[in-house]
Amino acid sequence: MTEQPVLDIPFPDAFRFDPSPTFEELRENRPVARVRTLAGAEVWLVTRYDDVRLVLADPRFSRAAVVRQGAPRVALAKPMPNSLTTTDPPEHTRLRRLVSSTFAHRRIERTRPWVAELAASLADDIAAAGDGADIRQLMALPLPIQVICHLLGVPYEDREQFREWTELGYSMQMAEAERVEQAMTDLTAYIAKLVAVKMADTSGPAEDLLDELVRAREQGDRLSEEELIAFGVNLLVAGHETSANQISSCVATLLRYPDNWAKLVADHSLVDSAVEELLRYNRFSEVGQLRVATEDVELHGITIRAGEGVMAALNSANRDPRAFDDPDSIDLARKDNKHLSFGFGPHFCLGAQLARIELQESLLALLRQFPKMSLAKPALELEWRRVLVSGLAELPVNLGR
Repeated sequence: MTEQPVLDIPFPDAFRFDPSPTFEELRENRPVARVRTLAGAEVWLVTRYDDVRLVLADPRFSRAAVVRQGAPRVALAKPMPNSLTTTDPPEHTRLRRLVSSTFAHRRIERTRPWVAELAASLADDIAAAGDGADIRQLMALPLPIQVICHLLGVPYEDREQFREWTELGYSMQMAEAERVEQAMTDLTAYIAKLVAVKMADTSGPAEDLLDELVRAREQGDRLSEEELIAFGVNLLVAGHETSANQISSCVATLLRYPDNWAKLVADHSLVDSAVEELLRYNRFSEVGQLRVATEDVELHGITIRAGEGVMAALNSANRDPRAFDDPDSIDLARKDNKHLSFGFGPHFCLGAQLARIELQESLLALLRQFPKMSLAKPALELEWRRVLVSGLAELPVNLGR
């Protein structure tokens, strides 16, 4: 058999609206392919829906192993140990149990009225800015930042500082490699200081999630101080960066195809299914979620050896025709939409329902205030950020008033 070339990922035509055709080519012809990450590691890339689900859920593919010495890396930043994202069951199960009640569906739903009010207020800011208003700066960033600061207990006035650290931590630009490690060190120190302050005074009622977790230590449900810090860092980063990028991407995709915007203006009841479809259609990342094989596994005639990295391409799985009818088209009323944008298996996104609420209420606020909104520049001219979680750098719109 002819040896296949190792491909560099992100692919050369990444960071734009439509996925690289390389994903489709691999999905159809090389479902298990060798790729080289930005960090210089050679790993296996799986691109089909069923294979991605397997890698995400099968205990033979480990998340804990990604923080071990010499483990392959996807991006420039090193993954953080002692966290939900870098542990396996049963350790992961223990950590998730301690925080899952805060993110339970019923409890998170209680935040919806507040999120809706915040979205409406930010829509007023957009109206005041007029034509050319940047949805990213005026809605997509401030909404999830305020929400996660409120839930986690992080001062909102510090947002400019932790935004800078977060953007560097997710960077996919080699020119920023030296600054990435320092940014993550600074962010970790910031959360460590916040945790220390909360641990020093547990006399009053818990006002946020970190307060609750600190007080739980006194009841025997203990997170170590390192685990508290790791949880705080991961939640602060993922809790706003991913949602901000998805709000921008969802709005931009709808405005790129104005008929879809018009459908939602005419029928707000479609918003919930539209959000699921846009989560499927848009990309979260130009790479994928990394696991490390703990034993030899054969997949499509390829033997993945113990210790080798395997990257699960969620974005490719979400466009797999084996799993979705007409996957490259947008169907705002798509039924039984089992997209993988929030992951699958033990590491299914803890904040999935919160992200859904943020997306739904952001869209509803914009649809109500700006039914004739349109892009202020052609979609293909919009700039994309070269970061681990895909997102637009800008989203200027005309309000149609």
